[in-house]
Amino acid sequence: MIFNLDIQPDGLPSNTVDEIRTGEVYYSMFGEIIFFINGKNFFEHANGISEEKMGTSSMSSKGLTIPIYGFIHSFINQMDDIGQKKAVIIYEDQIDKEIVLETSGENVIFAIRYCLSNYWYDGESVKESLEIPISSVNMIPIPVFKEGMIEGIRTYFESLLQQFPELQKVDKFVELYKKVTK
Repeated sequence: MIFNLDIQPDGLPSNTVDEIRTGEVYYSMFGEIIFFINGKNFFEHANGISEEKMGTSSMSSKGLTIPIYGFIHSFINQMDDIGQKKAVIIYEDQIDKEIVLETSGENVIFAIRYCLSNYWYDGESVKESLEIPISSVNMIPIPVFKEGMIEGIRTYFESLLQQFPELQKVDKFVELYKKVTK
């Protein structure tokens, strides 16, 4: 099984370095994250979902639009909990969705939950449930999931470093970058 994370920024502010240094980046750097499972886009069935079920239109067949830096920071700080805790929730308070990661044996089940309800997107459809749904695409071996996430974040950070080499002098950035390059 192959799992990949692709991060597509929605343009980068010219003052990206200053925004990372001051923490403003949590509010300014939006973009899409896309999960690929065996080369297929996890979000391919996400178009046309009603707001009553999944909230505003931050999710489409293109991916999940989120504050990228906040998502990365949240994931990196919780990645060691995957497989150790029953559930890990990656949440960014600027959007109405959260990524829920639940351990099941040697696998992680992941789905997108609309925070204000019991509706979940599991890569196939939206389901109403008190528990995370399982589909044919949302159960991944924990090491494969972690490596795919880390590789996607590392690739994104490397593209930022190419565009903004001065990020090598920003402690907050370097600290996060080191966590995905060990």
